[in-house]
Amino acid sequence: MPYNLLLLPLLGGFLFIHLTHYFRFAAQRLDGYRLLIQAAIAGTCLAALARLIELFFGYVAGIDIDRIWSYFLNLPFLGTSAFAFVLGPVCAWIWNLFVDRERAKALEIDRHGNAFTKLLLRSQKEKQLLSVTLDNRKWYVGWITESPNLDPQELYFRLLPYRSGYRDKDNLNPVATTYYDGALREPAFDQNDLIITLPLKDVKTANLFNEDLYNDYFAEPPAPPEDPTPSHRHHES
Repeated sequence: MPYNLLLLPLLGGFLFIHLTHYFRFAAQRLDGYRLLIQAAIAGTCLAALARLIELFFGYVAGIDIDRIWSYFLNLPFLGTSAFAFVLGPVCAWIWNLFVDRERAKALEIDRHGNAFTKLLLRSQKEKQLLSVTLDNRKWYVGWITESPNLDPQELYFRLLPYRSGYRDKDNLNPVATTYYDGALREPAFDQNDLIITLPLKDVKTANLFNEDLYNDYFAEPPAPPEDPTPSHRHHES
């Protein structure tokens, strides 16, 4: 195959990696050279697949794709090269039918993510409350609505708050100051208006939040009720 025709399989390989959810998330960790190598490998596989399909149709149905292409432009293997380019997005579409975006993201984070990104994804998938403490001692409890993937440019995550407050400066125990229950139960209120965006770099600690466990062992106990009966001093006569 002439070298100038290798450009089409290379572009087809790039489209395959870019459009396939599984490979696109994996490629976000790669620099330009390794991404080019992956595109070249994918393009080579597409060219081989295109040639096998051409030989199959030529043997079974007597259709010579290269001969058909020669009527438009008489270059050897032009049909194979163009077919490899077309196979890039077609194969990506087929692959995505079996591994959708969310599953591809979960697989990549499970393989290469750090403890925090894995925790964010778990909280989002299982719809569990997450407790997050920022470096300014601000404290949030809520549901993760958007967790980052492994793209270095994704520096934030989004949270629908359930409680918020701060960490006490002396013992660092969480103190809840804002409760969102009423707004979350209001049907006329759009919950998306409450979603907050938090930077990953500002998070100091994070953990799954169990409200019953928190109320039983960590919440500040209520103040004892005052005795309304006035005290009387009895004097001996």
